[in-house]
Amino acid sequence: MKIKLLILILLCANLLNAQSYKYAHYCLDSLISKEFKGRGYFEDGDRIAANFIERELIKNGVKTVNDNPYQQKLPININNIELAKLKLHSKDSSFLKLGEEYLVYGSSPSVDLIIENKRPVSVDFNSKKLKEKLDIYDNKVVLIDLKTTDISKVSSFIKLLIEKEITPKLFIIQNSDKIQFPIGRKGNKFPIIQLRGKLIGKKIDYLELSIKSKWEENYKTQNVWAMVEGKSKKDSFFVFTAHYDHLGKIGDDCYFAGANDNASGVAVLLDMAKYYAQNPSDYSIVFIFTTAEEIGLLGSKYAAENPFIDLDKIKFLFNLDMCGTGSGGIALINGKKETKASELFKKINQDKRYFNEIRIGGESCNSDHCPFVMKGVPALFMFTFGCEYNEYHTVYDNGKGLSFTKHLDFCNILKDFIEAYNK
Repeated sequence: MKIKLLILILLCANLLNAQSYKYAHYCLDSLISKEFKGRGYFEDGDRIAANFIERELIKNGVKTVNDNPYQQKLPININNIELAKLKLHSKDSSFLKLGEEYLVYGSSPSVDLIIENKRPVSVDFNSKKLKEKLDIYDNKVVLIDLKTTDISKVSSFIKLLIEKEITPKLFIIQNSDKIQFPIGRKGNKFPIIQLRGKLIGKKIDYLELSIKSKWEENYKTQNVWAMVEGKSKKDSFFVFTAHYDHLGKIGDDCYFAGANDNASGVAVLLDMAKYYAQNPSDYSIVFIFTTAEEIGLLGSKYAAENPFIDLDKIKFLFNLDMCGTGSGGIALINGKKETKASELFKKINQDKRYFNEIRIGGESCNSDHCPFVMKGVPALFMFTFGCEYNEYHTVYDNGKGLSFTKHLDFCNILKDFIEAYNK
Protein backbone atom coordinates (compact mmCIF):
# COMPACT_ATOMS: atom_id res chain seq x y z
CA MET A 1 0.00 0.00 0.00
CA LYS A 2 2.80 2.42 0.92
CA ILE A 3 4.60 1.68 -2.35
CA LYS A 4 1.42 2.40 -4.35
CA LEU A 5 0.95 5.68 -2.47
CA LEU A 6 4.56 6.68 -3.14
CA ILE A 7 4.18 5.88 -6.85
CA LEU A 8 0.98 7.95 -6.97
CA ILE A 9 2.72 10.91 -5.30
CA LEU A 10 5.62 10.70 -7.76
CA LEU A 11 3.25 10.52 -10.73
CA CYS A 12 1.34 13.58 -9.50
CA ALA A 13 4.60 15.49 -8.94
CA ASN A 14 5.82 14.63 -12.44
CA LEU A 15 2.49 15.74 -13.91
CA LEU A 16 2.63 19.08 -12.09
CA ASN A 17 6.23 19.61 -13.21
CA ALA A 18 5.29 18.87 -16.81
CA GLN A 19 2.37 21.32 -16.60
CA SER A 20 4.64 24.03 -15.16
CA TYR A 21 7.19 23.56 -17.92
CA LYS A 22 4.49 23.52 -20.60
CA TYR A 23 2.81 26.67 -19.25
CA ALA A 24 6.10 28.58 -19.08
CA HIS A 25 6.80 27.69 -22.71
CA TYR A 26 3.30 28.78 -23.71
CA CYS A 27 3.87 32.18 -22.07
CA LEU A 28 7.31 32.53 -23.68
CA ASP A 29 6.08 31.54 -27.14
CA SER A 30 3.19 34.00 -26.90
CA LEU A 31 5.34 36.93 -25.77
CA ILE A 32 7.96 36.45 -28.51
CA SER A 33 5.45 36.07 -31.36
CA LYS A 34 5.26 38.75 -34.06
CA GLU A 35 1.81 39.68 -32.79
CA PHE A 36 3.52 41.28 -29.78
CA LYS A 37 5.72 43.49 -32.02
CA GLY A 38 8.82 43.07 -29.88
CA ARG A 39 6.99 44.45 -26.81
CA GLY A 40 8.14 47.97 -27.65
CA TYR A 41 6.20 51.19 -28.15
CA PHE A 42 5.79 51.22 -31.93
CA GLU A 43 2.33 49.92 -32.87
CA ASP A 44 1.44 49.41 -29.18
CA GLY A 45 3.60 46.35 -28.56
CA ASP A 46 3.84 47.16 -24.86
CA ARG A 47 0.06 47.37 -24.49
CA ILE A 48 -0.47 44.08 -26.31
CA ALA A 49 1.97 42.41 -23.88
CA ALA A 50 0.44 44.03 -20.78
CA ASN A 51 -3.06 42.95 -21.83
CA PHE A 52 -1.83 39.38 -22.36
CA ILE A 53 -0.26 39.33 -18.88
CA GLU A 54 -3.48 40.67 -17.34
CA ARG A 55 -5.59 38.03 -19.13
CA GLU A 56 -3.30 35.24 -17.88
CA LEU A 57 -3.51 36.52 -14.31
CA ILE A 58 -7.30 36.64 -14.46
CA LYS A 59 -7.47 33.19 -16.07
CA ASN A 60 -5.33 31.74 -13.26
CA GLY A 61 -7.28 33.41 -10.46
CA VAL A 62 -4.57 35.89 -9.45
CA LYS A 63 -6.22 39.01 -8.04
CA THR A 64 -5.44 42.72 -8.19
CA VAL A 65 -3.56 44.43 -5.36
CA ASN A 66 -6.16 45.80 -2.95
CA ASP A 67 -8.65 47.99 -4.88
CA ASN A 68 -6.23 48.96 -7.64
CA PRO A 69 -6.56 47.90 -11.28
CA TYR A 70 -4.08 45.40 -12.71
CA GLN A 71 -2.45 48.07 -14.87
CA GLN A 72 -0.61 51.07 -13.44
CA LYS A 73 -0.32 53.76 -16.11
CA LEU A 74 2.75 55.99 -16.43
CA PRO A 75 4.08 58.46 -19.02
CA ILE A 76 7.37 58.03 -20.88
CA ASN A 77 9.20 59.77 -23.72
CA ILE A 78 10.37 57.54 -26.55
CA ASN A 79 11.91 57.80 -30.01
CA ASN A 80 10.53 55.07 -32.28
CA ILE A 81 12.27 54.02 -35.50
CA GLU A 82 9.35 53.21 -37.78
CA LEU A 83 11.28 52.47 -40.97
CA ALA A 84 14.92 52.13 -42.09
CA LYS A 85 16.58 51.29 -45.41
CA LEU A 86 20.29 51.21 -46.26
CA LYS A 87 22.08 50.60 -49.53
CA LEU A 88 25.87 50.50 -50.05
CA HIS A 89 28.39 50.56 -52.92
CA SER A 90 26.06 51.49 -55.82
CA LYS A 91 22.55 52.63 -56.71
CA ASP A 92 21.88 49.18 -58.15
CA SER A 93 22.82 47.32 -54.97
CA SER A 94 20.17 45.55 -52.91
CA PHE A 95 19.12 47.05 -49.60
CA LEU A 96 21.00 45.55 -46.66
CA LYS A 97 19.11 43.26 -44.30
CA LEU A 98 18.02 45.23 -41.26
CA GLY A 99 18.88 43.55 -37.97
CA GLU A 100 21.43 41.17 -39.49
CA GLU A 101 23.70 43.34 -41.65
CA TYR A 102 23.02 46.71 -40.04
CA LEU A 103 20.99 48.48 -37.38
CA VAL A 104 19.88 52.04 -36.84
CA TYR A 105 20.27 53.43 -33.33
CA GLY A 106 16.89 54.09 -31.72
CA SER A 107 17.81 57.71 -31.02
CA SER A 108 18.29 58.56 -34.72
CA PRO A 109 16.18 61.26 -36.41
CA SER A 110 14.33 60.96 -39.71
CA VAL A 111 16.76 61.40 -42.61
CA ASP A 112 17.11 60.79 -46.34
CA LEU A 113 20.80 60.72 -47.25
CA ILE A 114 22.82 59.93 -50.33
CA ILE A 115 26.60 60.02 -49.88
CA GLU A 116 28.97 59.52 -52.82
CA ASN A 117 32.76 59.49 -53.10
CA LYS A 118 33.38 60.62 -49.55
CA ARG A 119 36.17 59.74 -47.16
CA PRO A 120 34.81 59.22 -43.65
CA VAL A 121 36.55 60.85 -40.70
CA SER A 122 38.01 58.42 -38.17
CA VAL A 123 38.36 59.04 -34.44
CA ASP A 124 41.66 58.77 -32.58
CA PHE A 125 40.63 57.88 -29.05
CA ASN A 126 44.27 58.01 -27.91
CA SER A 127 44.66 61.66 -28.86
CA LYS A 128 45.01 64.00 -25.90
CA LYS A 129 43.42 66.74 -28.00
CA LEU A 130 40.31 64.75 -28.92
CA LYS A 131 37.96 66.99 -26.93
CA GLU A 132 39.58 70.14 -28.33
CA LYS A 133 39.05 69.18 -31.98
CA LEU A 134 35.43 68.10 -32.02
CA ASP A 135 34.58 70.63 -34.75
CA ILE A 136 36.21 68.40 -37.37
CA TYR A 137 33.29 65.95 -36.98
CA ASP A 138 30.57 68.53 -37.62
CA ASN A 139 28.59 67.75 -40.80
CA LYS A 140 31.00 64.90 -41.61
CA VAL A 141 30.63 61.14 -41.97
CA VAL A 142 32.28 59.64 -38.87
CA LEU A 143 33.49 56.03 -39.02
CA ILE A 144 34.56 53.91 -36.03
CA ASP A 145 35.69 50.28 -36.11
CA LEU A 146 34.99 48.30 -32.94
CA LYS A 147 37.97 46.04 -33.70
CA THR A 148 40.20 48.79 -32.36
CA THR A 149 37.84 50.57 -29.97
CA ASP A 150 35.69 49.61 -27.00
CA ILE A 151 31.94 50.31 -27.37
CA SER A 152 31.89 52.16 -24.04
CA LYS A 153 34.35 54.72 -25.46
CA VAL A 154 32.14 55.12 -28.52
CA SER A 155 29.06 55.69 -26.36
CA SER A 156 30.90 58.32 -24.31
CA PHE A 157 32.09 60.01 -27.50
CA ILE A 158 28.55 60.17 -28.89
CA LYS A 159 27.35 61.75 -25.63
CA LEU A 160 30.18 64.29 -25.86
CA LEU A 161 29.21 65.25 -29.42
CA ILE A 162 25.59 65.74 -28.35
CA GLU A 163 26.64 67.78 -25.31
CA LYS A 164 28.85 70.07 -27.44
CA GLU A 165 26.16 70.32 -30.15
CA ILE A 166 28.39 68.78 -32.80
CA THR A 167 26.23 67.22 -35.52
CA PRO A 168 27.84 64.73 -37.89
CA LYS A 169 26.06 64.05 -41.15
CA LEU A 170 26.22 60.34 -40.30
CA PHE A 171 27.86 58.31 -37.52
CA ILE A 172 28.88 54.78 -38.55
CA ILE A 173 30.06 51.99 -36.24
CA GLN A 174 31.53 48.84 -37.81
CA ASN A 175 31.28 45.69 -35.72
CA SER A 176 32.57 42.22 -36.59
CA ASP A 177 30.27 40.66 -33.99
CA LYS A 178 26.48 40.41 -33.91
CA ILE A 179 25.02 43.90 -33.81
CA GLN A 180 22.94 45.10 -30.89
CA PHE A 181 20.08 47.60 -30.91
CA PRO A 182 20.10 50.50 -28.43
CA ILE A 183 16.51 51.71 -27.96
CA GLY A 184 15.73 55.43 -28.30
CA ARG A 185 15.63 57.05 -24.89
CA LYS A 186 16.18 60.45 -26.50
CA GLY A 187 16.09 61.86 -29.99
CA ASN A 188 19.46 62.81 -31.52
CA LYS A 189 20.10 65.39 -34.23
CA PHE A 190 22.27 62.98 -36.22
CA PRO A 191 21.72 59.38 -37.39
CA ILE A 192 23.81 56.52 -36.02
CA ILE A 193 24.08 53.16 -37.76
CA GLN A 194 25.95 50.00 -36.87
CA LEU A 195 27.27 47.73 -39.63
CA ARG A 196 28.15 44.09 -39.22
CA GLY A 197 31.52 43.41 -40.78
CA LYS A 198 33.93 45.71 -42.59
CA LEU A 199 31.51 46.96 -45.24
CA ILE A 200 33.17 50.36 -45.60
CA GLY A 201 36.84 50.97 -46.31
CA LYS A 202 38.74 54.25 -46.59
CA LYS A 203 36.20 55.65 -49.01
CA ILE A 204 32.42 55.53 -49.39
CA ASP A 205 31.61 55.02 -53.07
CA TYR A 206 27.87 55.13 -52.51
CA LEU A 207 25.61 55.12 -49.47
CA GLU A 208 21.85 55.61 -49.44
CA LEU A 209 20.10 55.81 -46.08
CA SER A 210 16.46 56.46 -45.26
CA ILE A 211 15.15 56.60 -41.69
CA LYS A 212 11.66 57.45 -40.50
CA SER A 213 11.50 58.09 -36.77
CA LYS A 214 8.89 59.54 -34.44
CA TRP A 215 9.54 61.22 -31.11
CA GLU A 216 6.67 60.75 -28.64
CA GLU A 217 6.32 62.66 -25.38
CA ASN A 218 4.10 61.41 -22.56
CA TYR A 219 3.36 58.10 -24.25
CA LYS A 220 1.19 56.13 -21.83
CA THR A 221 2.64 52.74 -20.96
CA GLN A 222 1.91 50.54 -17.96
CA ASN A 223 3.16 48.26 -15.22
CA VAL A 224 1.02 45.26 -14.29
CA TRP A 225 0.47 44.41 -10.61
CA ALA A 226 -1.15 41.32 -9.06
CA MET A 227 -1.25 39.58 -5.69
CA VAL A 228 -2.06 36.28 -4.03
CA GLU A 229 -3.15 37.10 -0.49
CA GLY A 230 -1.39 35.27 2.32
CA LYS A 231 -3.18 32.78 4.55
CA SER A 232 -2.04 34.22 7.88
CA LYS A 233 0.37 37.12 7.29
CA LYS A 234 -1.59 39.16 4.76
CA ASP A 235 0.32 42.39 5.45
CA SER A 236 3.79 40.89 4.90
CA PHE A 237 4.90 40.60 1.30
CA PHE A 238 7.30 38.70 -0.87
CA VAL A 239 7.55 40.50 -4.22
CA PHE A 240 8.54 39.23 -7.66
CA THR A 241 9.39 41.65 -10.47
CA ALA A 242 10.22 41.08 -14.14
CA HIS A 243 10.22 43.55 -17.01
CA TYR A 244 8.08 42.58 -19.98
CA ASP A 245 9.20 45.34 -22.36
CA HIS A 246 11.82 44.77 -25.04
CA LEU A 247 13.26 46.62 -28.05
CA GLY A 248 10.22 46.57 -30.30
CA LYS A 249 10.28 46.49 -34.09
CA ILE A 250 11.45 48.52 -37.09
CA GLY A 251 9.11 48.41 -40.06
CA ASP A 252 7.56 45.08 -41.03
CA ASP A 253 10.71 43.00 -41.48
CA CYS A 254 12.72 43.53 -38.29
CA TYR A 255 11.50 42.82 -34.80
CA PHE A 256 13.29 41.95 -31.58
CA ALA A 257 11.56 39.00 -29.94
CA GLY A 258 13.42 39.30 -26.62
CA ALA A 259 13.05 35.64 -25.66
CA ASN A 260 15.63 35.46 -22.89
CA ASP A 261 15.45 39.21 -22.27
CA ASN A 262 12.93 39.09 -20.76
CA ALA A 263 10.06 36.94 -21.94
CA SER A 264 11.76 34.21 -19.90
CA GLY A 265 11.48 36.17 -16.66
CA VAL A 266 7.84 37.05 -17.35
CA ALA A 267 7.08 33.38 -18.02
CA VAL A 268 8.62 32.44 -14.66
CA LEU A 269 6.52 35.09 -12.88
CA LEU A 270 3.29 33.97 -14.56
CA ASP A 271 4.06 30.36 -13.67
CA MET A 272 4.82 31.32 -10.06
CA ALA A 273 1.62 33.40 -9.88
CA LYS A 274 -0.40 30.43 -11.14
CA TYR A 275 1.24 28.17 -8.54
CA TYR A 276 0.59 30.49 -5.59
CA ALA A 277 -3.02 31.08 -6.66
CA GLN A 278 -3.50 27.33 -6.21
CA ASN A 279 -1.15 27.00 -3.19
CA PRO A 280 -1.25 30.23 -1.14
CA SER A 281 1.69 30.98 1.15
CA ASP A 282 1.36 32.26 4.69
CA TYR A 283 2.65 35.55 3.26
CA SER A 284 1.08 37.64 0.52
CA ILE A 285 2.93 37.24 -2.79
CA VAL A 286 3.00 40.29 -5.08
CA PHE A 287 3.90 40.22 -8.76
CA ILE A 288 5.00 43.35 -10.65
CA PHE A 289 5.49 43.12 -14.41
CA THR A 290 7.37 46.30 -15.24
CA THR A 291 7.53 48.34 -18.41
CA ALA A 292 10.27 50.60 -19.79
CA GLU A 293 13.22 48.78 -18.20
CA GLU A 294 15.14 49.00 -21.46
CA ILE A 295 14.97 52.81 -21.48
CA GLY A 296 16.24 53.41 -17.97
CA LEU A 297 14.23 51.37 -15.42
CA LEU A 298 11.36 53.84 -15.79
CA GLY A 299 8.62 51.35 -14.93
CA SER A 300 10.26 50.13 -11.74
CA LYS A 301 11.14 53.69 -10.72
CA TYR A 302 7.49 54.64 -11.06
CA ALA A 303 6.37 51.52 -9.18
CA ALA A 304 8.77 52.25 -6.32
CA GLU A 305 7.61 55.88 -6.14
CA ASN A 306 3.92 54.98 -6.42
CA PRO A 307 3.59 51.52 -4.85
CA PHE A 308 0.34 49.63 -4.45
CA ILE A 309 1.67 48.21 -1.15
CA ASP A 310 3.63 49.55 1.81
CA LEU A 311 7.30 49.10 0.86
CA ASP A 312 8.25 48.81 4.54
CA LYS A 313 6.24 45.59 4.74
CA ILE A 314 8.16 43.81 1.98
CA LYS A 315 10.06 40.86 3.44
CA PHE A 316 12.07 40.38 0.25
CA LEU A 317 11.98 41.25 -3.46
CA PHE A 318 13.22 39.03 -6.30
CA ASN A 319 13.87 40.68 -9.66
CA LEU A 320 14.05 38.06 -12.43
CA ASP A 321 15.67 38.98 -15.73
CA MET A 322 16.96 36.45 -18.30
CA CYS A 323 15.95 33.13 -16.81
CA GLY A 324 15.83 30.79 -19.79
CA THR A 325 19.07 28.87 -19.20
CA GLY A 326 20.71 27.52 -16.04
CA SER A 327 23.16 24.77 -17.02
CA GLY A 328 25.90 26.86 -15.41
CA GLY A 329 23.89 28.06 -12.44
CA ILE A 330 22.25 31.22 -11.13
CA ALA A 331 23.60 34.62 -10.18
CA LEU A 332 22.48 36.78 -7.25
CA ILE A 333 23.26 40.44 -7.94
CA ASN A 334 23.25 42.48 -4.71
CA GLY A 335 24.00 39.20 -2.96
CA LYS A 336 27.11 40.53 -1.21
CA LYS A 337 24.89 43.11 0.49
CA GLU A 338 22.01 40.71 1.24
CA THR A 339 24.19 38.11 2.94
CA LYS A 340 21.35 36.41 4.86
CA ALA A 341 19.45 35.77 1.63
CA SER A 342 22.55 34.63 -0.23
CA GLU A 343 23.50 32.17 2.49
CA LEU A 344 19.96 30.78 2.56
CA PHE A 345 19.97 30.24 -1.21
CA LYS A 346 23.33 28.49 -0.94
CA LYS A 347 22.09 26.25 1.90
CA ILE A 348 18.93 25.29 -0.01
CA ASN A 349 21.02 24.52 -3.08
CA GLN A 350 23.46 22.45 -1.04
CA ASP A 351 20.57 20.38 0.33
CA LYS A 352 18.54 20.07 -2.88
CA ARG A 353 21.33 20.25 -5.52
CA TYR A 354 19.30 22.42 -7.88
CA PHE A 355 22.23 24.21 -9.54
CA ASN A 356 25.90 23.60 -10.26
CA GLU A 357 26.85 27.05 -8.98
CA ILE A 358 25.39 30.07 -7.23
CA ARG A 359 27.39 33.20 -8.00
CA ILE A 360 27.16 36.02 -5.48
CA GLY A 361 27.48 39.47 -7.03
CA GLY A 362 27.89 42.94 -5.59
CA GLU A 363 25.60 45.95 -5.70
CA SER A 364 24.60 47.13 -9.16
CA CYS A 365 21.87 49.43 -10.47
CA ASN A 366 21.47 47.51 -13.73
CA SER A 367 17.94 46.14 -13.45
CA ASP A 368 14.54 46.67 -11.83
CA HIS A 369 15.56 45.76 -8.30
CA CYS A 370 17.52 49.01 -8.03
CA PRO A 371 14.72 51.57 -7.49
CA PHE A 372 13.34 49.39 -4.69
CA VAL A 373 16.77 48.92 -3.11
CA MET A 374 17.14 52.70 -3.09
CA LYS A 375 13.91 52.81 -1.06
CA GLY A 376 15.36 50.40 1.50
CA VAL A 377 13.71 47.21 0.23
CA PRO A 378 15.86 44.05 0.60
CA ALA A 379 16.22 42.66 -2.91
CA LEU A 380 18.19 40.47 -5.30
CA PHE A 381 18.47 40.60 -9.07
CA MET A 382 18.53 36.96 -10.16
CA PHE A 383 19.33 35.41 -13.51
CA THR A 384 20.32 32.00 -14.85
CA PHE A 385 23.45 31.42 -16.89
CA GLY A 386 24.88 28.71 -19.12
CA CYS A 387 26.57 28.15 -22.45
CA GLU A 388 23.40 26.83 -24.12
CA TYR A 389 22.13 30.31 -25.13
CA ASN A 390 24.01 33.61 -25.38
CA GLU A 391 21.84 35.99 -27.42
CA TYR A 392 21.29 39.48 -26.02
CA HIS A 393 19.70 42.56 -27.66
CA THR A 394 19.94 41.10 -31.16
CA VAL A 395 17.35 39.81 -33.61
CA TYR A 396 18.67 36.34 -32.78
CA ASP A 397 17.22 36.37 -29.24
CA ASN A 398 14.22 34.68 -30.81
CA GLY A 399 13.85 31.63 -28.57
CA LYS A 400 15.44 29.09 -30.92
CA GLY A 401 17.52 26.93 -28.60
CA LEU A 402 16.16 28.56 -25.43
CA SER A 403 15.09 25.45 -23.57
CA PHE A 404 14.29 26.66 -20.03
CA THR A 405 17.00 24.22 -18.98
CA LYS A 406 16.46 24.68 -15.24
CA HIS A 407 12.99 26.24 -15.10
CA LEU A 408 11.58 23.85 -12.52
CA ASP A 409 14.65 24.06 -10.30
CA PHE A 410 14.61 27.86 -10.52
CA CYS A 411 10.96 28.00 -9.46
CA ASN A 412 11.54 25.46 -6.70
CA ILE A 413 14.50 27.25 -5.14
CA LEU A 414 12.41 30.44 -4.98
CA LYS A 415 9.50 28.59 -3.35
CA ASP A 416 11.87 26.94 -0.87
CA PHE A 417 13.39 30.32 -0.01
CA ILE A 418 10.00 31.84 0.84
CA GLU A 419 9.11 28.79 2.91
CA ALA A 420 12.40 28.87 4.84
CA TYR A 421 13.14 32.61 5.12
CA ASN A 422 11.75 33.15 8.62
CA LYS A 423 12.47 29.73 10.11
